[in-house]
Amino acid sequence: MNGLIVWCAILIPSAIVGLACGYLSKGKWGLIFAAVIPWLGLLAALLYSEYFRPYRGGGASMWPIAQLFGGSIAAATGIIVCLLSRQYLFKKDK
Repeated sequence: MNGLIVWCAILIPSAIVGLACGYLSKGKWGLIFAAVIPWLGLLAALLYSEYFRPYRGGGASMWPIAQLFGGSIAAATGIIVCLLSRQYLFKKDK
């Protein structure tokens, strides 16, 4: 159950950012922002957890691996939602 909460905390904000980027921007810049903002958001959350919260014991720090996998999935989610929202929700008639 705890893993589901973590994935929801990664995917839902990424989808919201992708939706906002699909609505507010057009062209490649919207796709770039839809990927970069969730990736950097997860990085900020991981670094905050690593350096500013009290030490909770345990082994080696795994935040680089979490950023590699979770950040990539967050970025992909933002891009996919941005593309889908442009295609189906916010069609701009020419």
